Amino acid sequence: MSIRLRSDVLNAKAEEAGDHTSLAIATRAGVRNSTITRLLAGETTPSISTLVRLRDAYGLDTLDELLALTSEAPEVEQVPA
Repeated sequence: MSIRLRSDVLNAKAEEAGDHTSLAIATRAGVRNSTITRLLAGETTPSISTLVRLRDAYGLDTLDELLALTSEAPEVEQVPA
């Protein structure tokens, strides 16, 4: 199991607030644009602090609204021994 950002929820809330780009979302939430871009692309798992900032920025009631559990196994980078 892995945790992913519900980008559909974030995008809908951002649109309601007039934020149409990842930069606008990042600015409102006070996080790096690169973080938002990677989260929206599903390339990374959100940290608790990022989730809290997004929740507060868009007036969500709980962090759960931004989270989805997936059954896919997390990708693990293989490094040579």
